[in-house]
Amino acid sequence: MNVAELGDTIIMTGICGYGIKQYRLFLCTSTFLPGTGDYEDQEIDCYCIWIEDMINVGNICAGAGYYEHLSDAIHAAESSAGFERWIN
Repeated sequence: MNVAELGDTIIMTGICGYGIKQYRLFLCTSTFLPGTGDYEDQEIDCYCIWIEDMINVGNICAGAGYYEHLSDAIHAAESSAGFERWIN
C-alpha cells in the first residue's frame, strides 16, 4: 500500500523519528474494525494507524492498530516509539 491510496481517509499526520531518520504516521478513518478474524469483525466507523516506510518514502510498511474511538487512536499514536509531533 502507498500513502496516495490512503487519500481522504487521513485525518492527522504525525512525524516520528528513528535515529536521524524521520518518517510519517497517519491516523485514518476506517469502516472496518477487525476482531480475531472470525465473527468479531465489525463494519463500523472507526480509526486506524499506518506507518510510512523510512526507506521507501510514500509506501506504508506497517499498521499500528484499529481503534473504535478517536481519543484511543490519538493516544496510541502519541505513545508509539519515536513519535515527535502532529504536523496537521
